[in-house]
Amino acid sequence: MHRGRLSRSRLRGTFLHNWLGDKILDKSLWIPTRGSVARAWLVGWPITVIPFLPGQSVFACIAALCVRGNLLLAIALQFLSTPLTAPVHLPACYFIGEVVRGASPKAVWREVRSKPAHLLTGHAVTSLYLGAAVLGIVVGAAGYAILQSTWKDKPRVRRRSDTGTDFLLGESDSRPPLDGSTPPFPAKPPVPKHSETVRKAS
Repeated sequence: MHRGRLSRSRLRGTFLHNWLGDKILDKSLWIPTRGSVARAWLVGWPITVIPFLPGQSVFACIAALCVRGNLLLAIALQFLSTPLTAPVHLPACYFIGEVVRGASPKAVWREVRSKPAHLLTGHAVTSLYLGAAVLGIVVGAAGYAILQSTWKDKPRVRRRSDTGTDFLLGESDSRPPLDGSTPPFPAKPPVPKHSETVRKAS
């Protein structure tokens, strides 16, 4: 994304920033985390399975902005709905829609295999979009739950501002931390007293 000049720093002050405000600079939109990825799947997948929907990527971006989901995943999911995936996508939606409306699964399966062109007729529209709605909601919710339970975010690296100390990296500090914890660097050795120095010299 940085190579394509698409980053939070480059968006600041642009038309999108002026139009959408600071919401477009939210880290959740650009950095994949457990919450942002799960939310992107939750709203992106239902849009993906809607048949013959123009401008899917635009709708996915709007949905991701509303829920603070990862934009990259929300857009990438839309490329699963293409003419190459239509032979699997459309029959699955029609099959689920017909079964939900009370048809026999065996009869619907035979119809799909023997008359695939029937899916493009006006008679199949209701079942097609009903099945897409059911498939989108069920798979979207299941994917959200799986991502929330399995995705592990990288541990946050503590910075100097988080430790409450004011020393520079690589330098020792004889002062103990304010919270009573063990200092991150070894303290300086105590300076010998003058009397001990004279005794050793003699």
